[in-house]
Amino acid sequence: MIRTKGIWAAVLAAAVAVSATACSGDDTKKVENSTAESTSTSAEKTTTSTEATTTSATTTKVAETDIPVTDVNDAESVTVHYGWDMDDTDYIAKVYCPEGAKFNDYTLDTQAADGWVLTADITDEVNEYSATSVSHWHRDAYVGEIFGYPIIAQLYFDGELDADTASDYHDCSQKVTPLGYKWNGYDVILIETKYAYQDYFEQTDRFVGVEYDLNYWKVNEDTGETNDLTTKGLFGFDMYSYSMDELTQEKCAWIGGELFGVDTGIANPFTDIAEEVDTVPVDIDEFYLIGKWVNRESAWEDTYFFDYGGYGSYTSGFESTFTYSVVGNTLTVFYAEDDIDIFTVTVEEDALLLVDEYEYEQRFEKVAEETEVETETEDNSSTEQHINTNVANIIGTWTESETGYNETFTFNADGTGWYSCLSEDGTYECSFTYEFFSSDYVDIYYSDGDVGGFLIAIDGDVLTVRNEYVTDLAYSRQ
Repeated sequence: MIRTKGIWAAVLAAAVAVSATACSGDDTKKVENSTAESTSTSAEKTTTSTEATTTSATTTKVAETDIPVTDVNDAESVTVHYGWDMDDTDYIAKVYCPEGAKFNDYTLDTQAADGWVLTADITDEVNEYSATSVSHWHRDAYVGEIFGYPIIAQLYFDGELDADTASDYHDCSQKVTPLGYKWNGYDVILIETKYAYQDYFEQTDRFVGVEYDLNYWKVNEDTGETNDLTTKGLFGFDMYSYSMDELTQEKCAWIGGELFGVDTGIANPFTDIAEEVDTVPVDIDEFYLIGKWVNRESAWEDTYFFDYGGYGSYTSGFESTFTYSVVGNTLTVFYAEDDIDIFTVTVEEDALLLVDEYEYEQRFEKVAEETEVETETEDNSSTEQHINTNVANIIGTWTESETGYNETFTFNADGTGWYSCLSEDGTYECSFTYEFFSSDYVDIYYSDGDVGGFLIAIDGDVLTVRNEYVTDLAYSRQ
């Protein structure tokens, strides 16, 4: 659902921007509860659950690999309590801030006030992921009826979903992969839990942590207090990516090592080490930049076009014009929207490397420019054709059926329109106005104050849209 996801992402981005507080990101950390012992066993275990209502679940444990582990020096951290009893000091852990990431303000404020936290929230805005510390306990540790028992715990501890959960969730599976290093004497594992809720798309939750022995006690009305009980628990971090790229096993393993303060020997997978190449002289002449450059690794195939005289354009979903200047190997780009980018430039024939002030690298390849199509008029003069057929073709009502929201857009010829979708409260509707930012990008201004937009492609009675939240979502003309 392109609009709901857009609203959610905007709220998330705002929360991240407001709440994030920088930490040192030092790559030297002290492991107070870790061990230098590495795993030397290799085992593979597969457990298939019995059928629970309409849901079956499979837990796959993947063979372990060894990574040498050594202690490292201290860095900024917070103290997290993950035990059953708040007075039990055996379940206190230091959580460290990964290189380039930030603890949020609430985490740091709670740490400063109380000396510990129940939950540590970490965000990396550049690499676009977040991590939240969490504990999952076996059902044994709970008193009374459990509401909202997480799917990860049900599949991990029980091997299947309970009947209530299975009535809403399906296509559930869980993969458990040892990551090859230890924390506090326990093997660190990656748990990938896949599931689908009702008619919605399948999603995958990623958890990096350890299975540990949890001590607890209970009070029974008949027998009184029972102490020294033990069951299993999971302690670690839920990890989410809010970019177009998923978190790979390597990325999860590296983030987990950073959070636990363990030197895993895993190189930072977010750092793309540039290969040494023969380049043109450090002083880059404008001549070497002239032409069209495409980033094939980006979701939108971001494109720079540099023209003579310091003019150009940048396309990433929509086009923006700019002026630019080159001094030495520094490229400064002045966009029409008053934004400025400053890059360090490396050029070699048809390869362009741009490194921004945050050391984020973008690689481009030079492509041949398209030849302009000209048509002969009656007086034999050449006239360039710029007819945007999308303006006329988009008029009408379009509905999608893939997401379950039945999202519908009606575009009128006068630039107004009507939007509706299914929601928890029934049907949501509102009016909007729209305009074409470019020939294939539509900006939409909703009457409830939201602003959105997407790339479009129209093929007969099928409208395909794309933005940062959906890829190639098809709408049918009604």
